[in-house]
Amino acid sequence: MRLVVTGGAGYLGSEVCRLAVEAGHEVTATQLRTPPPFGRALQVDIRAPFDVDADVVIHTAYVMADRDTIVRGTQNVAAAASRAAARLIHLSTDLVFDGEHAPYSEDDEPRPVSEYGRAKLEAESLVDGLIVRTSLLYGKPGPQEALAADAGVVFHTDEIRCPTHVADLAAALLELAALDLTGPLHVAGPDPVSRLELARLLGARDPKGAPTPPGRARNVALDSSRAASLLWTKIRGIKR
Repeated sequence: MRLVVTGGAGYLGSEVCRLAVEAGHEVTATQLRTPPPFGRALQVDIRAPFDVDADVVIHTAYVMADRDTIVRGTQNVAAAASRAAARLIHLSTDLVFDGEHAPYSEDDEPRPVSEYGRAKLEAESLVDGLIVRTSLLYGKPGPQEALAADAGVVFHTDEIRCPTHVADLAAALLELAALDLTGPLHVAGPDPVSRLELARLLGARDPKGAPTPPGRARNVALDSSRAASLLWTKIRGIKR
């Protein structure tokens, strides 16, 4: 299979590329400056139009504070996939929900309360393909592990997420690349935990806690039962 992975040098993208190369797929990763650790590099800025040669495009690239990268980038990725007649798998987030009616299934109406959530929902509307919504990623040195190790960070006691092991999600994405699925699919860990509990599970010593501030979604736990029924890949729980 010929795969193009956007954000191939990133936390999730690099893991997708690693597993894909190990599985014998032909992998190309988009990047600007940092070379992808696995696969060939395609030096593009997704904020501008570009072309790909692929069977499947897995779109993991985003910058949380950059709406242009999220929305216009997704528009360009979707257009490139369409021109190549490639299937598109787009990574989205649990933060497209308002946090008031968890757990959320694919049938629930998204109602984001943050700018990031609104940008990701707008990006979803541009996708003709599979939209994989997931949650906080952990499992190798990265943002969540760094936060847990920082004694100055205050963790929200009532912000509930479903932490997802990055290697499990990457394996699930490669499995989904071979399936003809469209629309939203929730792929996240089975254990809803608070940000404070997550910090403890990742090794934080006596972390500080505080309630979630206004304007931020609280409980956005995802119901991933549909994905569990479709996939051989099992998403491990962080408590196990």
